[in-house]
Amino acid sequence: MSASKIIQNYHADTQIEMFGLCRDCFVLLNKTVTRCKECKSPRLIFNSDIEGLTIAHLDCDAFYASIEKRENPELKNLPVIVGGGPNGVVTTCCYIARISGVRSAMPMFKAKLLCPQAIVIKPRMKLYKKVSLEIKEILYSVTPLVQFVSIDEAFIDLKGTRRLHKKFPAALLAQIGKQIEENLGITVSIGLSFNKFFAKIGSDLEKPRGLSIVGISDARNILQTKKISILRGVGKKNLEKLRNNGITFIRDLKKYDKRELENNYGALGRRLWYFSRGYDDSRVEPKQIPKSISKEITFDTCSSDTNYIRFRLWEMCEVVSVRLKESDLRTKHLTLKIKPNKSNALTLAVNLETPTNLAELLYQASILLLKKFDTDTEVKLVGISLKSLSKRDDIKTNFNLFDKETSQLNSESAEKAMDSIRKKFGKGSIFKGRSLNHFSDGKT
Repeated sequence: MSASKIIQNYHADTQIEMFGLCRDCFVLLNKTVTRCKECKSPRLIFNSDIEGLTIAHLDCDAFYASIEKRENPELKNLPVIVGGGPNGVVTTCCYIARISGVRSAMPMFKAKLLCPQAIVIKPRMKLYKKVSLEIKEILYSVTPLVQFVSIDEAFIDLKGTRRLHKKFPAALLAQIGKQIEENLGITVSIGLSFNKFFAKIGSDLEKPRGLSIVGISDARNILQTKKISILRGVGKKNLEKLRNNGITFIRDLKKYDKRELENNYGALGRRLWYFSRGYDDSRVEPKQIPKSISKEITFDTCSSDTNYIRFRLWEMCEVVSVRLKESDLRTKHLTLKIKPNKSNALTLAVNLETPTNLAELLYQASILLLKKFDTDTEVKLVGISLKSLSKRDDIKTNFNLFDKETSQLNSESAEKAMDSIRKKFGKGSIFKGRSLNHFSDGKT
């Protein structure tokens, strides 16, 4: 739905009765008050469009750090950073640490300089995924139209839920936020609007523990007053380029036609043209295929040991292979990323002849790319990224790209057998010989 078309039909001088909602007892209010008439809570929200909005975006507040604080209440009022070792980066941090300037993806040494008193905790992904699944269960209890775009954020389509649950979508969202906080011990911020674009903006407006409603007049105000930095997909480099071209606010984009923005900024330019007009007709897709799957490892100590790098690559290939298999996906494009200790990251990519989700084939492709790098260089980070993902049920007639005498079917059968053993007896019950050789060298 186009915000510009809606806004054109919106008359600013029309007197519309303001409706409100109590975020604690979920009662609807028909006039502006400072406290709820039922529970006396001051946590109220008012918007003239509150009844008709159905598209929401939910984003967990400092997800990993919040879970760590839940697990250890002694950390509640302390700055917490979740991340790697001295040569690693900040995965996420709590809001107390952010006051000191700490941000996600910041080098750990810089974060410690900014906030020396911070408690640093290594990520515990198994725990975080468990909490994410618990959040999914809560959301699915309201509607099946949930699209998770990462482990800690999701779009929700609440059309039709009023009849089922006897509540307006805004009240359902307030209930969801309270349920997650009380049952799981973490907080979320939620945006509710008429499309995904403004719902995502809404979830960022009042973090943490926020519930923001972006109605028609709010959308008009955002398009006129907010900076382009709030738009998704605008990273630091693109932001600098846009500013150098005199584009600082969203309204500045209205001076350009779509083709001009496309010529200057590629696919991003096309999205910016639509966003600047508040247009987003994308649907909430519950089973949307992700655009990519990736995994990176930052070494605690830089290494030029090829065997060690190979071992970490194998480790990552197993992780992304599991993610592919869980989603019944295969990939046809692999990118290898290596970050030398004292220079910028380097990437090389390969297109596979056969779509695959096998860890062994992903590893073989990674090793082919690794051989093109200078193996004497001290390495700080390695990573792999998989793109061109698709559903594929039958690849029995295709052959292994790296060993023409061995069919992919045989590779898949062997890997399925290993997966079955691991599922029954545990992750460490069976592993490749390359892992055994690494263990015997005492590298881990």
